[in-house]
Formats: sequence, structure tokens, C-alpha cells
Amino acid sequence: MSHSGGHALNGQGGYYGSGGSRAALTKTSVHRPEAVAHAEDVSALHSLIPQIEKMESMLHGYGDTVDMKTIELKSSLKKLVTQPKVMDVLSKLEFKGEPVWGLSEQERELVQYVRRKVNEC
Repeated sequence: MSHSGGHALNGQGGYYGSGGSRAALTKTSVHRPEAVAHAEDVSALHSLIPQIEKMESMLHGYGDTVDMKTIELKSSLKKLVTQPKVMDVLSKLEFKGEPVWGLSEQERELVQYVRRKVNEC
């Protein structure tokens, strides 16, 4: 009589013992809520863009001139992008040096743009 399935004989393993079907019962991926974007953090960065662009436009208008006005503008820009609130938002929107999951392409570019501004200061 032929036998298909059923209990395994010694050393055969059977369905549940063969191929590691139950070998991966432990969770292999770690849930990391800090790696997911939140809308309010993205909005906080969006609100900075007009100020950054205004200051950069003014600096661009001065060209390579270095005077009290350009030094003041650069200082104001640095103060804007490195303030604790901005740094906190950036830390929430980056994970291991990259934008977190759940961001659109535009939002990823926004995070990268603000990070570049911080790094330039």
C-alpha cells in the first residue's frame, strides 16, 4: 500500500519538520516606528522653505561680496536651519542618514535639501 503524507518515520522529518517550514517562527524584521515619516514633521520643514529661499536669493544678489550684510544673512540662515526645532524634525525624518520610509519623492528631496543647508552652515 502506498503512503502519501501522514506521520514521518524516524529521520524523515515529515511536512512540519522538512525544509525548515517552522524554522522561522521568530520575528526576523524589527518594527521601527522611528523610521516612518509623520505629516506634521514634513509640514514643519515645508514652512522653512520660503525663508531659506528668501535669504539665499538675497545672498545671491550680493554675488561674491563679503560685507556685514552678507555675513549677517549667512548667520541668519545658519541660525534658521540649525535651530533645535529643525534639527529635531530632521532627526525624525532621517534614519541612518537617509529620508525615512513613507515619504513621497518630493518630500525626500525636501529632507535632503534641508540637510544640505544644515551641512553647508
